[in-house]
Amino acid sequence: MELDTAIREFVADLKLAGRAARTVEGHELELLRLGRWCVEGGYSWNQLTKKQLTAYTRLRADLGHSSRSNMLCTLRTFFRWAVEQEYMGMSPAATFKTPKKPAPLPRALTVDQVRTLVAYLRAEEGRRARRDEVLLLTALYAGLRAAELAGLRWNMLDISGGIINIRLSKGGKGRAVKIHAGLAEILTTWRELQALGDTAPVFALDETPIQPNRVGKVARRIALATGLPLTAHSLRHTFATHALRRGGNLYAVSKALGHSELKQTQIYIAADVTDSSPAVDALPGLDSW
Repeated sequence: MELDTAIREFVADLKLAGRAARTVEGHELELLRLGRWCVEGGYSWNQLTKKQLTAYTRLRADLGHSSRSNMLCTLRTFFRWAVEQEYMGMSPAATFKTPKKPAPLPRALTVDQVRTLVAYLRAEEGRRARRDEVLLLTALYAGLRAAELAGLRWNMLDISGGIINIRLSKGGKGRAVKIHAGLAEILTTWRELQALGDTAPVFALDETPIQPNRVGKVARRIALATGLPLTAHSLRHTFATHALRRGGNLYAVSKALGHSELKQTQIYIAADVTDSSPAVDALPGLDSW
């Protein structure tokens, strides 16, 4: 079987399984790249050895962590699928492991920085400014990802009941997030100003939904204007950090963020200086050792 044919079948099966469009596209592009390498080297894709496939991965060793991880994930997934389809006897990528990702502490805005952000958002004038305000404050008060914000529609919100329903999120899971009372007021005001129907995108200026990268562009614009270390994801970090600091409920914050495991949320505990305060405060003064 030609690799192009196998790729088409593989992509179709991914779509049948409900995999996200961006994931499917990423796998397809990676496999097309592998195909060109096979042609140049005179290799048959379904007879590749682990040594040969390892040589291919070494050509891309200088990629960033995410790109290398995505490449290895594609190879593992595709060749496992090929074995299941009986197109080959053994996967040459079965033992490939995802490189360990560096784990810097998440950067959350400080209380003073949040106050600066809120003041700036309130001071801006115009319909677009009101949209940007409710967009970023929803990120701050609900901890939603950029893609979740972009996909949010009014029929996914029960403002009077205080619930945001995320129907499908990262990992193919949905969740419900409580709407903070302050956010509910801002959302209500924006809905009246936007004046669109129940199925309209929440953060659209008309019926056209925003793209996930729009969240980042809005954040960058305000970061330049205010000098704040603001990104779309830093608002999610800020939500998690301050929710844990003030509430202390790791499980509740984990569920709000849509994490599948508590260890994903525990990084925000490591980032909170209040957890180390008792140990530091227990040390004696300079003259008391």
